Amino acid sequence: MKHTVIIPDKEGYRTTLARLIDEKEFKTLLALRMGCEMGMSRLEIVNARISDLDRFHQRGLWIEIAKQVRRGYKYVGKKKRIPIFEMRQREIPVNPNLYAIMQSFIRKEQMFILYREKGDVNKHFVPSYLNRMYKNNNVAWATHGSRHFFKNRMMDWMRDARQVDEGLLAELMGHKKSQTQQYGSISWDYKRDVIDKVFQ
Repeated sequence: MKHTVIIPDKEGYRTTLARLIDEKEFKTLLALRMGCEMGMSRLEIVNARISDLDRFHQRGLWIEIAKQVRRGYKYVGKKKRIPIFEMRQREIPVNPNLYAIMQSFIRKEQMFILYREKGDVNKHFVPSYLNRMYKNNNVAWATHGSRHFFKNRMMDWMRDARQVDEGLLAELMGHKKSQTQQYGSISWDYKRDVIDKVFQ
């Protein structure tokens, strides 16, 4: 049986953010916004390092540990082939409001943006920790619903602006690009400008 993904609408998202602020649940608030406003997966969020914020561009978060993708095969002997995997890396723009919240939340002496209150502070949380955060704080959708929300908001803005750019969307979400989308490159200024307009 196929599982239905619950995707928040704009009003439901705003209401949830307001409630988390009132309840002072800032870690959940930050994780939620990274998923909904940056299109980040659970794996990316828990591995996001403080040192990777502004690493290459102002208001950019470099994602070093993202999705594992197959990059071909190597052959052992005459017939046996073994898949070659590597981590897909990318840089995601951070809108000004979320960037300001990150700057006020992070602790410079910690390694990860979502820091631990106890235990080994140099270890990231396991991805399922985000599921528990969502559930414990009565977030009405699951973590994957946040990525759907990001995609929907991006597509709504692109359609309104009459400039649908699926290559940009694939790049911002860390998806594999089609053959056509791989030609040329997308400038950092353009990516950041679009994110700023969508999530202003």
